[in-house]
Amino acid sequence: MQFKADLHLHCGDGEIQDPWTPQSKDIIDHAKSLGFNLLSFTCHNKVFYNEDLAEYAEKQGILLIPGVERDIEGKHVLIYNINNREAQQLHTFDDLRQLKQKRKNVLIIAPHPFFLSNICLGEKLLPNLDIFDAIEYSHFYTFWLNRNKQAVELAEKHNKPLVGTSDCHFLSQLGYTYSLIEAEDDIPSILRSIKQNKIELRTKALPSTQFIKIGSKLFRS
Repeated sequence: MQFKADLHLHCGDGEIQDPWTPQSKDIIDHAKSLGFNLLSFTCHNKVFYNEDLAEYAEKQGILLIPGVERDIEGKHVLIYNINNREAQQLHTFDDLRQLKQKRKNVLIIAPHPFFLSNICLGEKLLPNLDIFDAIEYSHFYTFWLNRNKQAVELAEKHNKPLVGTSDCHFLSQLGYTYSLIEAEDDIPSILRSIKQNKIELRTKALPSTQFIKIGSKLFRS
């Protein structure tokens, strides 16, 4: 089947420091209205996933994948199909390598790697590229500024899949950039399809006014 996916979402009930971010069920409801059927909440340094939330999403026709945006040596890394105990044990790139050796059904994505922030992977991506199964194509760009271009070049050169996401902190971010994934209706199959590049990027530039509005909110926060 085909999944319309957004695998980089933040929610207020999962982010201790972000009370202004929408609640998880509100995001699920809005995502459903946009036709999404695959989501992952990737809160900072915490796997926000439980049976109640997974059941709520399932009733909306949406499959949830456990995920986290973990600080690894001071850089953000997206990790999927792990639990919170496992996430708390990850601190270095070598920790990630060991995790991948033990757990073949884990997915690791490089988020917004070349954006202008010290939490982005930047120069640490290429020396650690063996860890990453895919590269993120972030929704946060407009026609006159797109920091995804270097990520696209690297992904094409090294045959890495591009995964489109919203990095959602506000509902208005959903729907501009996402992924279409061909897979069976289970998490292991979905993760394999991403690794095998059975994924299509769908993206359109933010209007300038929307780009500036989102940027100013994130910067103030």
